[in-house]
Formats: sequence, C-alpha cells, structure tokens
Amino acid sequence: MSFNLEKALTLPAIRDMVRRKDEVIGRFGSVFREPALLRRDDYLSFLSLRENHHWTGLERLGRVAADDMANLRAALSLLIDETGSIAARVDKALGMLHGVGIGTLTPILLLAFPDRYGVWNSTSEGEMRSQGLWPQFPRGASVGKKYEILNAVLLDLARKAGTDLWTLDALWWQSNLEKKKDDGRVYGSKERAIWLMADRAEETAKYSNGQLVQTLKKNKDLRMDKESLRRHIEALLDETGDRCAITGLLLDFDGRDHQLSPSLDRIDSNGHYEDGNLQIVAKFINAWKSDMVDREFRRLIDLLRGE
Repeated sequence: MSFNLEKALTLPAIRDMVRRKDEVIGRFGSVFREPALLRRDDYLSFLSLRENHHWTGLERLGRVAADDMANLRAALSLLIDETGSIAARVDKALGMLHGVGIGTLTPILLLAFPDRYGVWNSTSEGEMRSQGLWPQFPRGASVGKKYEILNAVLLDLARKAGTDLWTLDALWWQSNLEKKKDDGRVYGSKERAIWLMADRAEETAKYSNGQLVQTLKKNKDLRMDKESLRRHIEALLDETGDRCAITGLLLDFDGRDHQLSPSLDRIDSNGHYEDGNLQIVAKFINAWKSDMVDREFRRLIDLLRGE
C-alpha cells in the first residue's frame, strides 16, 4: 500500500490536520507524559475537535472519566509507563476507565510519544480492513494484545510511507473526504439516509408499543430536536468514515445492498436517543444485536472474525 501524501494534502481537512501536528503535540504531549499533574480542563480540551484538530467524537463518552480525576490520572500513569508491555498497559487502563475506549487511549499515546504509537479507531480500522492491511489476531487476544500487534503494523506503514504516525492517521480520512468532492450522487443519498434515520427515531420515540409517549420516564425518548439529531447523525458518520461503528464495514447509502444500509442504534438499548448513546451500524448488525448489551455483542463479532 502506498499513500499519495501530495494528493491527500489537496483536501483542506487533511491539510489542516497535518499543519496542526506540532501545535497539538506541543500542547498535549507534555500533559499526557505527566498524567499525575493532569488537570480536568486540559483533559476535556483534548477531547474536543476544536482543540485537538484531529479526532471527532471523543467527548461524547470520554467526558465521564473526568468525573473521577484521581482514577483517570492513575489509569493514564499506567498507560504511559513504558516499563511494562503496551498490551498489559492498555488492558489495565481500559479496565479502570468508564467511557474511555481504545479510540481515546491511542490518541493519548500518540500525543505523549508521537514516534512510537499509532491510533486505532473506527476510521483507521475501517480503512485498513478495506485495503487489506488489517492484521490477524490470535483467538481470544485482549484489546491490549490486539493493539500491540496493530501498532507494529502502523509503525511499519508509516516507515514505508516515509511519514509520521500523526500524518498517517490523517491519511485514513482521504477516501472518505474524496467522496465529498464527487458529483453529489453519494452526498445526496447520504443526506436522504440521514433524514430517514432521524424520522424513524422521532417516530420510535413518539410511540412505544402503540402508545403515545407522554413523559420522559419511558424508554426510547428523543432528547434533542430533530435538526440537532440530524447533525448528530452526520457527525457520527463522519467520525467512522461512513462505516458501521461495530464492524467497520462500509455503509451503503444507495440501496445496492439493503443489509448494509445505515441504521441508528442505541448503544444501551434501555437508554434514550441522546448524545452519547447513539451509533450508526449496518442494518443487519442492528437486527442481530437487537437488545443485547453492546460490549457482549462486540465480543461475539470478534469471535466470528476469529479474533
């Protein structure tokens, strides 16, 4: 696989990500290398796209960890302590933190040690799978062990491309952003799909078992107005590069494969349609998942993949 950095830099979003590298690493690198001194405001700033200029969606779930700063500092201290294996450190940190997943921890690692750790999130995973770059993992491997293997691949890709890990992470967005420069066919069908998901959520929230929902005490409430929901769905799709949030499969907005059409899923099926509890998945994945606990369903998908 070869990356065309010159072509990628014609896309304003990627050009801005790359240009901001020194600024962002300079601001947050030292902060995360000394997590015992981490301030709540600094952590929350890192979660925001406006401040990190690179990663979207971190603050939807990651803010919860800031409710217990002592625990967050302890977990990040373990994460960046390079006397232990990266697999063990990631697993320990994940076990200590609520609302913080591998897609948040690996950007922290990159910022702390930009020459040693790459990013694993839905965008990088989806693009690596589609390009045949996704590694095979031993059956039953922990998230930390998977990252250890994946990081070796990311380091090798960056070396072969003659670039750094920050820029490599920006390059995964290239194919997604290029779609937005085409003749509008994909964009139009995507917009229709977004509106359809918002419509269905509104109807589901309005009716429960045939009864009009009158209070906020019942499940499936819509806790934002429809336009806010539409924008939120669009942001979720941008976050994953138009891929299923669980499998990384590219979603089909044009109806060529109905089972791959986008579907709005509540992460906690007992929760509401609200910020932090929504993800976009393929239609068949939503049907398979039904009301299963999200973490357990993801574990079973990994088993099917032999991971």
